[in-house]
Amino acid sequence: MAATQTQFSNPHSVPLPVFGKLQPSSPQHVASEWLSKFESVVTNGDASRLGDVFHEDCWWRDLLSMSWDYHTLQGLSKVKTFAQTRMSSAGFKNFKLREQGAFTPAQAKVTDTLSWVESIFSFETSIGRGQGVLRLTPDADGAWKAYIVYTSLQELKSHEWATGANRPHGGKNTLEGGIIKGNWVERKQRQKEFLDNEPTCLIIGAGQAGLMIAARLQALGVSCLLVDRNQRIGDNWRLRYRTLVTHDPVYTCHMPYMPFPSTWPFFTAKDKLADWFESYAELMDLNVWMNTNLESATWSEDISSWTATVKRGEESTRTFHPKHVIFATGHSGEPKIPSFPGQSDFKGTIYHGSQHQDASTTGDATGKRVIVVGTGNSGHDIAQNYCENGARVTMLQRRTTHVVKADTGLLMMTEALYGENSPPTEDADLYAQSFPVPVNFALMRATIKAIAEAEKENLQGLQKAGFKLNDGVDGSGLFSLYYTRGGGYYIDVGCSQLIIDGKIKIEQSPNGIKGFDQDGLILADGRRLEADIVVLATGYDNMRTSLRKALGDEIADKCKDVWDLDDEGEMNAMWRPSGHRGLWYMGGNLSLCRQYSKFLALQIKAIEVGLSKGDAVNSNGVNSNGANGNGVNGGNGHAANASAPLPLL
Repeated sequence: MAATQTQFSNPHSVPLPVFGKLQPSSPQHVASEWLSKFESVVTNGDASRLGDVFHEDCWWRDLLSMSWDYHTLQGLSKVKTFAQTRMSSAGFKNFKLREQGAFTPAQAKVTDTLSWVESIFSFETSIGRGQGVLRLTPDADGAWKAYIVYTSLQELKSHEWATGANRPHGGKNTLEGGIIKGNWVERKQRQKEFLDNEPTCLIIGAGQAGLMIAARLQALGVSCLLVDRNQRIGDNWRLRYRTLVTHDPVYTCHMPYMPFPSTWPFFTAKDKLADWFESYAELMDLNVWMNTNLESATWSEDISSWTATVKRGEESTRTFHPKHVIFATGHSGEPKIPSFPGQSDFKGTIYHGSQHQDASTTGDATGKRVIVVGTGNSGHDIAQNYCENGARVTMLQRRTTHVVKADTGLLMMTEALYGENSPPTEDADLYAQSFPVPVNFALMRATIKAIAEAEKENLQGLQKAGFKLNDGVDGSGLFSLYYTRGGGYYIDVGCSQLIIDGKIKIEQSPNGIKGFDQDGLILADGRRLEADIVVLATGYDNMRTSLRKALGDEIADKCKDVWDLDDEGEMNAMWRPSGHRGLWYMGGNLSLCRQYSKFLALQIKAIEVGLSKGDAVNSNGVNSNGANGNGVNGGNGHAANASAPLPLL
């Protein structure tokens, strides 16, 4: 086996290996024989034997089956070190290959030089049940070994999800205290008001992140209260700019336990999605207090709980003592609103993109000179909105932007897993999660080249108009930009053609803006741009800034920054230990919230039933109390291109 020697700018950009060609064989036999060997190794807890089942150049991604955190290990040496103390304590057993449905054993061609045998499998640990994915290639001697193994805890024994066959009974005979204590609606109202008990989890924010983690936790019997400062559920979408629609296909956006109906549009208008959120909260019996602000929250190490005060409306105040506070206020923090010399002298209108509603809100836009600073999704949407209302629009580009068309390239990235005839969403999610993020970056490079060829006319037109493009981090496209920067791309829903046609002008200013005068702005190189309206589509700060604003410096200083990748290639702090006990971040687009709300809920439930102490983890990922994992306390139809990036908003 050999790997191409390529120079990359990002530490998480890796080359794909080149293995020998697969010989005709039975994928079922290959996968079954390997899984039996793998089970023997992990059951005996002998890390020295891992070389019998893993290549030297290998990956093992584990979500919660061997520790109460997320880990991605690259290379046999790191795999052995990580697994040495964790395999035996995890109590692995009962490994079984997927026997029917999607992702039974099959051979998949990944690139011209890389193919593998892959399959979903199930297993048990001492405390739960899990699922994983294996990807096997032969070594130089013809022995089949793993290039990628993914393992994930999916449920806890004796604390299963209250879904399907485990759904609540619902009959009056199951009501504690009998009907005299109230019928369903009467009990629901008391529960929503928390008249008889306190919530175990206080969730700040009732957008997609808050709603999904509440639904997951409730299915595990963990009580939650969601508080949100808006007036209505869904206002986090409803109150955004008038023309906003989701940039992701409907298939990627389903919410736990309630997928969108088959009549739902391919892309969802903001108000329609907001109404869906309202319905979701009602039908899932979630406890939501709107028009409610978190006034204060302090943590007691002695009793491992918070004292949190919320203000509901103008006068009503309640104090609770939750074990967990979950910040679900959006993975971006406070708006980044720069200020410039001479800004107060500007006679026109200047505002941040987060305040944009519609071009008409600034009066008749016809003929107005509008400058939009920033070329991400919001900047393009705002520029398009003004252009279509008759304004003379210029976009100010400071650095290159990745562009992919919603109806072409975006579908090329998602349709193999998420589409009309694709596998069930839960299987698709499992398969998508199974790729270590750096491997997904590598796999995406070929996809991005194919997309660029399919969208060549659009990209060439943008370049001719003066728009500067990039192809993502080391050529890995939108997925890499989202995971490392949370932006830097545009999913094209029409604005690019306006730029190509010259209806929206492009000005380059790599060093940004020097200042303002009465009639416009002055660029760093001294050029002047006259303007009536300037929109600063300059993005948002780290989510930790929202937490700092709400809880203060002492708590925020103990937490980690959110987003971008840690040393292993896992997302920093999101959906996992934040650095402060009892405090969690929950955010992302609808797809990521659906996928990772499950794992965050399992972490919290494990703490509540005594399987985990819930300690913050240190920089090397080992539990600070010294625990070694869960057990201590207590193919057919595969995509030809196996790249499976998580779809983005």
